[in-house]
Amino acid sequence: MLESRLLVTPREACYRLGGISPRHLWNLSQPRGPLPVVRLGRRVFFRPEDLAVFVERAARQSAGQFNGGAGDEQ
Repeated sequence: MLESRLLVTPREACYRLGGISPRHLWNLSQPRGPLPVVRLGRRVFFRPEDLAVFVERAARQSAGQFNGGAGDEQ
């Protein structure tokens, strides 16, 4: 899927991450968490490709837990 927008708003990022709350997104965002942000002035944005990588890593971690750790190697 080709993404036409370079950046998405926190509201859009919450939606793309499965409908998480803005507070949860804030806790996942850098510097508190692993999700990179782009700051333009006082505004905060997210890159769609960073959201996709975050979801992929979370899916691999979840699969590793269910497979007895078999999917955790990198």
